[in-house]
Amino acid sequence: MNGSVQHGRSRSKVTVYIPSHNYGRFLRQCLQSVADQTLSDWDAILIDDGSSDQTHAEMEAFRCRFPERVQIVRNVQPCGLRTNANIALEMAEGEYLMRLDADDYLDENALWVLAGHLDRHPEIGLVYPNWTYINETGEYIGQERRKRLWDETHVPDLPAHGACTMVRRRVLKAIGGYDTDLPAQDGHELWLKTLYRHGVASVETPLFFYRQHGNSLSADQTRLLDARRQVKHRIAEAGRGPVRPRVAVIVPVKNTYSQAPNLALSRLAEKPLLDYTLDTIAGDPAYACVLVATDDTRVVAHCQQRGDVQVYLRGGDLSHPSTRFADVVVDALGYLENTLRILPDIVIVLSAHTPLRRPEHIVEAIDTLLLYPVEQVLSTWENHDLQYRHGRDGMQAVNAGAIDEARFEREALYSCNGAIRAMWREQVTSEYFNSGRIGHIVMTRTESLIAKKPEERCWLELLLNSKAQAATGNSP
Repeated sequence: MNGSVQHGRSRSKVTVYIPSHNYGRFLRQCLQSVADQTLSDWDAILIDDGSSDQTHAEMEAFRCRFPERVQIVRNVQPCGLRTNANIALEMAEGEYLMRLDADDYLDENALWVLAGHLDRHPEIGLVYPNWTYINETGEYIGQERRKRLWDETHVPDLPAHGACTMVRRRVLKAIGGYDTDLPAQDGHELWLKTLYRHGVASVETPLFFYRQHGNSLSADQTRLLDARRQVKHRIAEAGRGPVRPRVAVIVPVKNTYSQAPNLALSRLAEKPLLDYTLDTIAGDPAYACVLVATDDTRVVAHCQQRGDVQVYLRGGDLSHPSTRFADVVVDALGYLENTLRILPDIVIVLSAHTPLRRPEHIVEAIDTLLLYPVEQVLSTWENHDLQYRHGRDGMQAVNAGAIDEARFEREALYSCNGAIRAMWREQVTSEYFNSGRIGHIVMTRTESLIAKKPEERCWLELLLNSKAQAATGNSP
C-alpha cells in the first residue's frame, strides 16, 4: 500500500469498499446510497486511488458523518482495481464484502436483500443482483434482467458483474484474494474461482444503478476481451494436472469454389490466405497434430512444401455444395485416428478464411472448454447493431435496447464467425456436431473478418498491409 490509512473500525455484517480514481463528481451520490441502506449493519472502506479531483474531500466529508464506520485509504499513486481489492480484503471485518464503484450507486435495499440471501443459503459463496442502467447525467436507460442460473441457463459462462456482487469474506480469503498480475476483469476471476468450489446465486431484483459513460472500462471492448482471455488462461492453467488433454487441429480447406477459384492459396497482403491460419498453430507443441483436409491437389502440394503440417486429399463427394460441414470434419477425424493413429481428446476446427484470428483465441477456446460444463465452444463476435425480425406487425426489434444504445445481456446477439470450434472428441459425430451445451468466446468484429467475402477481403488487405508496414517500421 503506497499511502496513508485513516480509520475507525467497527464490526459489521457487510463491508462495502469504494475505490475512486478521479470520480469525485459521482462520489457524493454513491456514498449517500450507502448511508441510505435499510440494512444499517455496514461499514465502508473508501480508497482514493491517486485522485487529483475532489475525491478525497468527498470521502473525508463522509467519514466525518460516520467516524466509527468509515476507513479511508489514500494512495499517492494509483494502484489499480485488483491491488485496491486486496487492500480492502485485508482491512475488512464484515462477514460479507462488496465492491461499489464510485460512479454507481445502490438501491436502498441492496445490502439487506443480498446479505439476507447469503444468511439463508450458507452453501452459497457469492450472490449478485440485476441492475438499472443510467447515463452519465443519471438518466434512466433501462434494466438488466439476467438469466436465472440453473433455470434459464445451464451454461454459466456469463459471469456476475464485478461490482455490487456480495461475497463471503472467508471465501475471498480461501481463494487468496485477487491476482495482481492480471489486468481488469476481477469479476471474471472471482466468478471462475468461486463457481464450482463455493457456489453462486443471483437475485432477480435490480439493486444498483450502473452508470454508462465514455470512461467506463466496458466501453473498451479490446481491452476487456484481452483481460478476460488472460484471466481464463491463468485459472485454467492453475487447475491442470500433469496429464493434459491431447489436442488435434483440423483445418478443412475447400479450394474449388466456382466463384472464388484457388481461394485458399490466393495472396492476401504478403502471403497466401491459408498460411495465416497455419502460421498460428504449426509447430506448436501444444497440438498433437495439425491436419489440413482439402479437395485440391494444389493445397496438398503447398502443405507438403511447408513441411510442418499433415495434409490429405479428401474424397470429391465431400466438396459437393450440399455436403454438410459436419461430415467433412468427421471424415478428417477418421483419417486422423485411423491412418495417422492420433487419438485426440479435444478437436479444434479452424476456418482457413479468418486471417486475423490469433493463437490466444484458440487457447481461450480450449480454456473455455475446460472451465465450463460444455461439449463444444464456438468463436463469435457480439453484434451491437439494432436487429429486426418479421413478426405479426411487420418489423419487430430483436434487441430493442439498441434503440437507446443500451446493451442488455438478455438481448445480446452473437454471430458465429466460424474461426474456431473446439469440441470434446465424443461430440465429433454427424449426429451430435451441433448439439449439446455450447459455450462461446468473443472476438472483435475486426478479428472476425472473413476473407471469403469480397467486401471484407478489401478491409483485410488494408489491415494486413498496415500491420506489415508497422512491423517493419515503414508505417505511413
